[in-house]
Amino acid sequence: MSVVSTLKNPLSFYDRAREYQHGTANINQMISAITEEILSSKPDIVINANHDDEKSSILRNEIIRLIDRDMIFASIGREKIIRQIFDAMFGYGLLQPYIEDEDISDIDGTAFNEFSIMKKGIRQPINIDFHHKEALLTYCKLIAIRNGGILNENDSHCRVADLQKRLRINVSIPPRNINGPAISIRKHRRISYTMEQLIEEEMLTKEASSILLNKIKTNQSIVFCGKGASGKTTLLRALINQIDDMERILIVESDAEIYPDKKFCIEQRVKRDSEGGNSITLEMLIKDGLTMSLDTYCIGEITGAEAYDFIKASCTGHRVLATIHSDQAEDCLQRIVSLAASHYTIESEQSLYKMVTQGIDIIVFLKNFQVKKVCQVSKIVKHPLEVLYVKD
Repeated sequence: MSVVSTLKNPLSFYDRAREYQHGTANINQMISAITEEILSSKPDIVINANHDDEKSSILRNEIIRLIDRDMIFASIGREKIIRQIFDAMFGYGLLQPYIEDEDISDIDGTAFNEFSIMKKGIRQPINIDFHHKEALLTYCKLIAIRNGGILNENDSHCRVADLQKRLRINVSIPPRNINGPAISIRKHRRISYTMEQLIEEEMLTKEASSILLNKIKTNQSIVFCGKGASGKTTLLRALINQIDDMERILIVESDAEIYPDKKFCIEQRVKRDSEGGNSITLEMLIKDGLTMSLDTYCIGEITGAEAYDFIKASCTGHRVLATIHSDQAEDCLQRIVSLAASHYTIESEQSLYKMVTQGIDIIVFLKNFQVKKVCQVSKIVKHPLEVLYVKD
């Protein structure tokens, strides 16, 4: 993928660092400066350089060229600077400790000195300070570019994934942002929670766990609803791992987030226009799954037109699993219908609602990393939900 230049004036930040060349500079400022120049002039060499020996060699030579150009790092040592620049480019710098903490699900930066984390459903501030907007801007561009994204004045927003570290990263910069760069990182555990661990973490009670285990093992279709970071994907992943090993599952997502530990899962994700070649939508992935002798469809998150194909798949004898944003369990079915109806007019909302009540068995509502309600979907449209469990 071609990546275009990221600055109108690529030397401005570098020249600022040169003012400190007699030993008064902050080393992090100088590393940021040389990183910014590479991102501005030759961003393509950064992509995959940490895993590609040829690109790594090209990047190293470019760093050496910039170091030697004005000898501004002579007193520190070339090899030390090269190593630190590689660490800065391919690690996560100030955010690395939070990336490594398995209990943290989200890291969000809304300004160069305003960062927070989500830990077990609770948001809290953290003491992170990039000291100025330019440093955070360089950081955001670097994270985007090295994961295959484009970020510049014309493309001032991108969403990328670091599959190795199981991260979904959303970055935006001016002119889209008014007050400077912002970054949101959604993290997924390397090792899934077990249902027993989720009980210990107080996500669910033994009663709720028993109900859900019974439903997942009796081939019932389940939709998990709640707002972002409520624990939907965490619980879905734990339950997928409880499904019989020989059950064949297709998992389709906009971005990889579920990472099942179960065998015989096929994992697929969408391909966006910005990635080059023909795009692939969730709708296409679901339709293609009909030819794959599947037992279960799993959609990471229903957000748009794929709702219609999800409803159809739920009525073909397949088990379906999915997550969706919803304020409460009672709104979940109508939200699925509304998303489907907004993209397809060939079915009335009444017929879509009847189809979804026939295809879905269980609704699970989560809030603040806790299961708040489990409902059985009645096949009688006038009384669609029967409450099986409520957390007081």
